Amino acid sequence: MKFFGDFCRYGRIEIILDEKAERIEVTAPSGKKHTVYSFKHQPIELSYDHEGFEKTKTVGDPITVARFTPHESGKYVFEAYSGENMIDSDTLCVLDSARHGYVEVSSNDKRYFTYSDGEPFFWVGINLCSPTPYEVSSGTEFALSGSVAYIGLAQYERWMKKCKENGVNVIRIWLGHDYWSPDTENTYELDAVKLSRIDALVSLARKHGLKLKFTIEQFRHFIYDKKSAFNKQLYHNGKPCLSSGQWLTDEEYVEAWMYKIGELAKRYSGDTEVAMIELWNEMNCVGGGYPLILEWNEKILPRVKALFPHQLVTNSLGSLDSDRSAKSYKDFCWDKTDVLQIHRYLDQGASYKICGGSPMDSIKDVFDLMRTKDRPMLLSETGAVNDCHSGEFRYYSADDRGIIFVDCVYTPLFVGSGGCGNIWHWDRRYVESKMLYRFFKPLSDLVRGVEFDREGFDPVDLSTDKAYILALKGRRTTLVFVRNKSDNWMNTLRDMNEPSPIDVEIDCVGNTVKLYNIWDEEKAEYSVEKGKLYAKGLRYGVMFKMF
Repeated sequence: MKFFGDFCRYGRIEIILDEKAERIEVTAPSGKKHTVYSFKHQPIELSYDHEGFEKTKTVGDPITVARFTPHESGKYVFEAYSGENMIDSDTLCVLDSARHGYVEVSSNDKRYFTYSDGEPFFWVGINLCSPTPYEVSSGTEFALSGSVAYIGLAQYERWMKKCKENGVNVIRIWLGHDYWSPDTENTYELDAVKLSRIDALVSLARKHGLKLKFTIEQFRHFIYDKKSAFNKQLYHNGKPCLSSGQWLTDEEYVEAWMYKIGELAKRYSGDTEVAMIELWNEMNCVGGGYPLILEWNEKILPRVKALFPHQLVTNSLGSLDSDRSAKSYKDFCWDKTDVLQIHRYLDQGASYKICGGSPMDSIKDVFDLMRTKDRPMLLSETGAVNDCHSGEFRYYSADDRGIIFVDCVYTPLFVGSGGCGNIWHWDRRYVESKMLYRFFKPLSDLVRGVEFDREGFDPVDLSTDKAYILALKGRRTTLVFVRNKSDNWMNTLRDMNEPSPIDVEIDCVGNTVKLYNIWDEEKAEYSVEKGKLYAKGLRYGVMFKMF
C-alpha cells in the first residue's frame, strides 16, 4: 500500500491498494479500531479550451483506493484484507496538528456549532449549488446548438476565492445536478468520472479553507419524456421507476439509493471538509404524499448518519410560507437530524402575507414559529422571488447596495440562528452580478472570536417605529443590528426614494463598543454618552459589538 495526503491529525490520507483489497483495518495509537472500505477511483484530468469551457478526460485505468482521517497523533497500523485474508500491512506515523476537526453541534449550547476541539464555528454559508450553464453556439450567427457547456471547477475556484476573502466558510452543492451527479439511468451503476469531479471540488475546498454541504438529491418527479433538474429517469433491472411513491416504498429502490450513499461515504465520510450531508432539497415537494416522505426520512436519516457519523446530517423542506408548509415543518422528524433547516423568501405571492414585506420581519417571524433549543437552526435558503417562486426577484437588478442581501443574510444571527441566512441566486441572477460577496465581510468580522455556545445568547427586539434594532445579548458580549426602516426594497428599489435619515439611541452593555460598518456610503455620526450609544443621521444601517 502507498500513502498520500496530509499525515497529521484531522488530515486526509489516501491509500492506494492492491486491487483485491476490500477494506483496511486501522489500529490507532490508543488501540481504537477503525474499518475503512476501498473503492475504485478513476483519475481524471481537467483542461479548458480557448473559450474557457471545461473538458474532462480519464487518465489511465481505475485504481483501488481507501481514505482515512486520523483523530489522534502517533503510530497507526494499517492492515488490508480481501475477505478474511490479510494481504498487506504497513505503519504510518501521524503528526499532531492545530486543525480543529469537524463542525459539530456544541455540547454547551445546542443552538450553536463548534469544532471538535471546542473552537467556535458560526456558519457563514452560501448556496453555490451548481455551475452556470452556457448555451453553446451552433457556429452560425445567433444560432444555438441545443447543448450547454460549463466553466466548471474553474468557475468554482473564482467563487471560492471570493468566499474566502469575505469570510464565507460553508458552500452548498447539489450533488443531484447533472454536472455533479454520479447517477446513471441504471441503479447500482455510478459514473466514476463524476465522482472524481466531486473529489476535485473537495480538494478545492481544502485549498481555500472552506467547508462543504452536500445535498444528495433535488428531483421531484419521474418523467421520461424530458430532462430537467427536477425530473429523474431511473431503471432497475431494465424497468423504469414509475412514481415517487414507488421510489419511496419499494425496497429495491431504497437499497439502490443506500448503495449510492455508501459509495459516497467511502469517499467522504470522515473528511473534515464535508461539514453536512443533506438528503434532499425541499423533500416535501416530492410526489408520493407527505406520510410516505415522513416515513422514509424516519428510516433513512439514521442509516445515513451511521455512514457519516462525523458529519452533520439533516434534510430540508420547501419555503415555510403557508399553513400547509408550516404543518409539514412542525410534523417533520427533526429529532432524527442534527440541524433544523428553514427555507423562506421574500415572496409577494406567498399565502403568509408577512413574506411579501420586510425580510427582517419575515425572518424574525419564522424563527419565532420554529424556535428550539434542541439543535441549531439555519435559514438555509433565502433571498427574493417573483410571486410564488416564478423566478428571481424583479428588483434584484436595481439592488446595487445589496439591501435584500443584507436583510436576508444578517437577520438570522440576531434572532438566534446558528448561522447567517444562506442566500440563493448566487450567480449572475443576483450575488455575482451585483458584486455582493463584499457584504459577507462585515458579518464575518463581527462574529470572529465570539464564543456563541458559551454566551447564553438571548435575542431581543428593541425596534422602534423608525428603526429595526435587533440585539443578541450574552453574558459577556452583545451584538446589535440596526436598520433604517425606510431603507427597504419597497421604498428604495420599487419606488426609487432615498431613505430618510434617522437618529437612534441604544443602551450600552459593557465597557467597549465596536462599530462594524456595512455600507461605505453610510455617513451617520456615532457617540457614546452616559451609558447610551447614539447614531445620528443613520441612512442605511450598522452593526455593533458591545463587551
